[in-house]
Amino acid sequence: MTYDTTIAEQMNRYSVIPSLADILSESVKEKVTRIVLAVFRNLIVKPQDPQIARENCIQMVQCKVMEQLVKLTQKDYQHDEDIYNNIKYLTVKLQNTVQYLCSFEYYSSEVKSGRMEWSPVHKSEKFWRENADRLNDDNYELLKILVRLLHSSKDNLVLSVACHDLGQYVSHYILGRRVLETLKVKEELLLLLSHPNSNVKHQALHTI
Repeated sequence: MTYDTTIAEQMNRYSVIPSLADILSESVKEKVTRIVLAVFRNLIVKPQDPQIARENCIQMVQCKVMEQLVKLTQKDYQHDEDIYNNIKYLTVKLQNTVQYLCSFEYYSSEVKSGRMEWSPVHKSEKFWRENADRLNDDNYELLKILVRLLHSSKDNLVLSVACHDLGQYVSHYILGRRVLETLKVKEELLLLLSHPNSNVKHQALHTI
């Protein structure tokens, strides 16, 4: 499907990259590795919009595809030209992406992937001071994703980080409280006060 330009440009609206990154890390079958790497390459090569290709690269970095590529280079894939060439191509592309990656791009990609962890940007005072108001962009897209994660995620780490980030937004954006009231965030946070995980409860309470 990703050999089709139109499909390749829309594919990652459906969390394809995180899912394939998991498959790449877990599968030991060579044919599965071949297909995943080919799809990743298509998601960079086929989109005509360079911004889409860049966002796909960023999400691959965020989903730790580079670490998987390092492991794959330790295996003897020179007999398989497709795998060997795709490993080399993706390694170069993702290394270049990391070199020019700004903090907010990484953060945005992480939120959109739904796989949040305590990466350095979350606890950086400088990051929030400079970028809190950017969560308002595109009709509050990132904020709405964070709120959706509070409602739907079953991952304690994701819930903790999402609560924390909403708190940082309120702390650093003067109209943040009003925006979050509009998005009905407090109701979601109150529900999390009875969550069985102590870290989730702590972050929810702090944000409230």
